[in-house]
Amino acid sequence: MEEEYVFPPRRTNGVIGRISLGQLVAIVVAIGLPWLGIQLGSVIVFAVLLAAGGVLVWLTFMRVGGRYLTEWLRPAWGAAWSRVRGTHVYRGAVFGPDSLAQGLDLPGDLASMRMISAPNPNGRDRIGLMLDEQANSVTAALLTEGTPIILEESSEQAARLSDWEAVMESTCDEDSAISRWQLLFRSMPDSTNLAQKYYLDRVEDRDSRPAQALRELVAQAAPAAQRHEVFVAVTFDRDRLGADVKAAGGDDEAIGVVVVERLAELQRQILDARIPVRGWLSPAHYAAVIHSAFDPESLPLYDLQAADDHVLDPRTAGPSATERRWRWYLHDSAVSSTIWVHELPRRPVHANWLTPLLQQTDVRRTVSLVVEPLSPARAERSINNQRLAAAGSIYMKQRHGLVVDARTQKELEAAQRLDDELAEGSGYFRYTMLVCCTATDAEQLRRAVASVRRRLTRIRCSTMVLYGEQDQGFFASALPLGRGLTPMRGLTGS
Repeated sequence: MEEEYVFPPRRTNGVIGRISLGQLVAIVVAIGLPWLGIQLGSVIVFAVLLAAGGVLVWLTFMRVGGRYLTEWLRPAWGAAWSRVRGTHVYRGAVFGPDSLAQGLDLPGDLASMRMISAPNPNGRDRIGLMLDEQANSVTAALLTEGTPIILEESSEQAARLSDWEAVMESTCDEDSAISRWQLLFRSMPDSTNLAQKYYLDRVEDRDSRPAQALRELVAQAAPAAQRHEVFVAVTFDRDRLGADVKAAGGDDEAIGVVVVERLAELQRQILDARIPVRGWLSPAHYAAVIHSAFDPESLPLYDLQAADDHVLDPRTAGPSATERRWRWYLHDSAVSSTIWVHELPRRPVHANWLTPLLQQTDVRRTVSLVVEPLSPARAERSINNQRLAAAGSIYMKQRHGLVVDARTQKELEAAQRLDDELAEGSGYFRYTMLVCCTATDAEQLRRAVASVRRRLTRIRCSTMVLYGEQDQGFFASALPLGRGLTPMRGLTGS
């Protein structure tokens, strides 16, 4: 029987029960308004402020677009403030003639990133490492090859998943210094017909009838074919690498030596898990992946240049121009909108549950899973916090004679199940899933977003368009940089 998997429900507890900090502040203000009316000594003012307080409480718990109104304050303020400062529009390349001298010429808070080149252990090429000076991290990206796992027997699929689970759990080791890793699935029209290129490279006997039939087939495949790329981006915490980097010299070259040593070990683990890889991205290839996300129309040119062994300048990774809008993000030759999968299926699913989304061929899209591995100590604190919050909410409701809802009970059961798995030696992770849809104009983008959300609904995922935060959503979902998770807060580590 095929194994089923269960995702824990998304946590709903706030600072008091399910009341978030923003809602608590709004409630306090609503209580303070009629009190101010009493202090002023006017019945009319008291009545007006009392009504205003009631309306404020009602608005606080009102949902719009899947969010409470208080949750819209941050994106609305960010969008308004960026327009006041003029930072919602970015101009690079020829529009910012000094930008190439400053680094990678990237927009927004990506401007703090720069790339260094490290020697590959194979001795033939270099590895590109993205240094984020603001987050104090360094990221590398591995290009993998697809395998026909969906066509294999269930026992073979289970064995492969078990091997990948071992790779995932190895990142929870403090000595690995891995702060995040990201799986990025990129799908786009195959305008350069990579199937035909594969045929020309691999088929030797081209005069045979099967070879001729295959050649005709792949030659006509370009208009309808889809190109799929899978990247594994790994982000290291430079603070946790500090001692080793200092011992190696403390400069960029030392960072490269220390990081590449860990990348080589991680690549061996991935190969042992029977996942074929093409290698860590070189500085030029890394820059091409980033720039082709901003300018999809440039991808065929990069393919031609790569075929001629041209070396691309990593400084050209950034876009020429971008603009942040409420509903989408404009960048060079395309426009994108990011969907946040804020809750994964609550019912048991099989290993291939994402197949309807990953096999979608009518939309240019990028699926990104960003994961933060936690050490056993941090994982235990986080699970205890979840369990205490859910148990406390149940206790308070029972004490006051209120009905305990099923979701809170499920959250407690999930926390207990996670605690049991942690005690058995399993790893614990924080994660988020994002889907970025890209099109040539706003109308095509609207249809693409609707199509992707329908497929996600069909596999029982709850989704939300990141209105007002489309630039950050694009950075996290379309680029292999290991972004998209907020820092853990609170004394309990969650």
